[in-house]
Amino acid sequence: MSFSNTAFASGVPDSVLPVLSAVLPESEISEALRVALDALDHEKLAFMNLSGEMLDVLRPEIERMACDLVRNSLNQAWRLRHQTGHRVLGTGIT
Repeated sequence: MSFSNTAFASGVPDSVLPVLSAVLPESEISEALRVALDALDHEKLAFMNLSGEMLDVLRPEIERMACDLVRNSLNQAWRLRHQTGHRVLGTGIT
């Protein structure tokens, strides 16, 4: 059930956002609201866990890109340091 359906079902228009001005005792929180908030917490946790799964899948590519970045940065720094751009004999460095 989406937020707008929940708001419609409660009789509160979508444009009205309820504001809590005082802390409610737990005994006054309805079971339906408690269940909805728990479901939202579980949904958020599952969504945030995707980052770990995505990073695990992308880790080899991230490592490859990091290695390429370091190599290219050092190569560029070498070129700037030695403006001739000629290969340094015996090192494989241009």
